[in-house]
Amino acid sequence: MVRSENRLIAGVCGGLAEHLGIPLGYVRIGFLGLSALGGIGILLYAWLWVFVPSAEEAHADELRSWGTRSRSLAEEMNRVQQGIFRPREGWERNSTWRDTLIGAGLLALAVLAYGQWTGWNIRWDLIWPSLGVIAGIVLAWIQFDEGITEHKKRPSLPFLLRLAFGLVLVIGGLLALLGNTVGAADLLGGLWAALAIIVGAVVVLLPWGTRLWRDFIAERSSRQAAAQRAEFAAHLHDSVLQTLAVIQKRSEDPAAVRTLARVQERELRQWLYGNHDLDDEDVIVEIQHEASHIEQLLLRDVEVISVGNAQGFAGQQALVAASREAMMNAAKHAEGKISVFIECSAEQVEVYVRDRGTGFEVDGIPADRHGVRESIIGRMERAGGMAHIRSGESGTEVQLSMPLNMEEE
Repeated sequence: MVRSENRLIAGVCGGLAEHLGIPLGYVRIGFLGLSALGGIGILLYAWLWVFVPSAEEAHADELRSWGTRSRSLAEEMNRVQQGIFRPREGWERNSTWRDTLIGAGLLALAVLAYGQWTGWNIRWDLIWPSLGVIAGIVLAWIQFDEGITEHKKRPSLPFLLRLAFGLVLVIGGLLALLGNTVGAADLLGGLWAALAIIVGAVVVLLPWGTRLWRDFIAERSSRQAAAQRAEFAAHLHDSVLQTLAVIQKRSEDPAAVRTLARVQERELRQWLYGNHDLDDEDVIVEIQHEASHIEQLLLRDVEVISVGNAQGFAGQQALVAASREAMMNAAKHAEGKISVFIECSAEQVEVYVRDRGTGFEVDGIPADRHGVRESIIGRMERAGGMAHIRSGESGTEVQLSMPLNMEEE
């Protein structure tokens, strides 16, 4: 049994629910009921918190035991692939602080128990509120420390609940301490006076604070704009200006100038409006690279339009190779612009390669020419996909389709 990560305070209820196989809500209700019976639930919860390890501590113990025995290479590789070859960051520091605090708390309780047994005059009406304040502060500090360690942009609901519980402990303990020295009426009057002072200070300082916040936001926006301008200028220098210099040197070659301009236009559009989250192994990125290579090799314009993204499916390499062959054939045998449309859905990836040439008869291709039959149709069929060619006087369209839910053999 270990304490669960799904926790409001320490994960005791979650770990007990997972260990016993019962709903978490029933365990929490049971602890609340036991807490109403003379605080038995609180003592049981504290006892389990001390003696039941957390998931991180159990993970660390497993790593230590793993390092003391011999194992095979397959076991080592399996551990590396599962990502469990090292403990999570920060667990040693949190565990050390928690153990230190628990040890100090147990020592203090032992001293108090000895004093009670020997007849000391112990003011429990002051000790219990003080313990509540200390527990609330420690609980809040632990939450902030974990939030910094995990680098979360937004705090989770359990984080907020534990933080609120710590705040309630601190406020309740302070009120109980003050209630032992002043009357209830004086305490209530003091609270109203403190609230009035806070409201007055907020009203006085609000304009200054608002202006300071606006200045901070404006300065940060100015820095971000300056950084964006610098990045934009660097990219223009490395790409557009360099391409313009090459175009000036090759101005006597119209085809080369047109191709360079087309390649630069695609790169600039992709940098300005493209999806920068796509991985280099995405099918769209691979087909775009093939189209750019054909443009530079054959000095032809190839326009690629894409919808969606997909990667890692069984027939991806066959689809990319067939698309490259279709674009290469269009660049060699057809005139005008070549258009490539890629559509990725949840079921399949479709690629359409269109040109505006004079067309050809698919059945009239000589038997010794394997570019269309084997490199496009045969390659797609062997990979589990489909290729369909429509050709006429207005041009040719090659349709390639590859399913995504196919298991790789």
